[in-house]
Amino acid sequence: MKTITRIIIVILINIVTLSAAQALEISATLHWSKRVELGTPVNGVIKEVNVDIGQRIAKDTVLVSLDARGYRAAQSKARANVKHLKEAWLEAKRERDRAKELYERTVLSDRDLQLALNALTSAESAHLTAKAELVQAELNLEYSSLRAPFDAIVLKRNAEVGQTVVSELKPEVLVVIAASDQMIARGLISASHLNGDIHGQSATVKVDGLSYQGKVKHIGLEPVNTGKQDKHYEIEIVFTTGQRILRAGQQATINLP
Repeated sequence: MKTITRIIIVILINIVTLSAAQALEISATLHWSKRVELGTPVNGVIKEVNVDIGQRIAKDTVLVSLDARGYRAAQSKARANVKHLKEAWLEAKRERDRAKELYERTVLSDRDLQLALNALTSAESAHLTAKAELVQAELNLEYSSLRAPFDAIVLKRNAEVGQTVVSELKPEVLVVIAASDQMIARGLISASHLNGDIHGQSATVKVDGLSYQGKVKHIGLEPVNTGKQDKHYEIEIVFTTGQRILRAGQQATINLP
């Protein structure tokens, strides 16, 4: 009985050893999966800064706000102009209809009918232009508040209350963020281990003794010069970090089955 037990233990050890030998281990470095430099295309004076470095933020959180009084006033003016020119356009349509009726009754000349048609075209163009100006005014008001495009962590903050933003001259980076729940482990894999397409294959990333489950996101198409005879290609593993805070540049290990 003891002999059988020993045999079973030896077999299990061999299986584990063989599996470990078949697994591929790659040295890697951590990078942000999404890193975005945020700014605003409009000018103004910063009224509020609501974030700081290292802070986790949810999507659509207002990061920086400009003094928006001028943009709100421009929006109200544009709305009023649209309303006024819409009435002028509708009146021009009524005048056109009256002119056509009189023309059909031979009461109105060709020239007068054409003048009514021209007036309608002019009124319609003015109305459409006013609507476009309203859209731009609404966008400018929206852009006066800088919002997070996704759940993120703040990497840099270059904004302070009272700071003047002049984006027309040179776009200013006000806040730099990265995805808060995902990172990328990047390393090099030799051509001899690229057996078929492994894109999307499961992988494990180990950082500071902790393991994270991920998938192969990218395999380079051109070799990286490593000085070795065997060609090596860049490999990226995207993985979820959960609530743990990891940092770009940390050393990691990629394990591929």
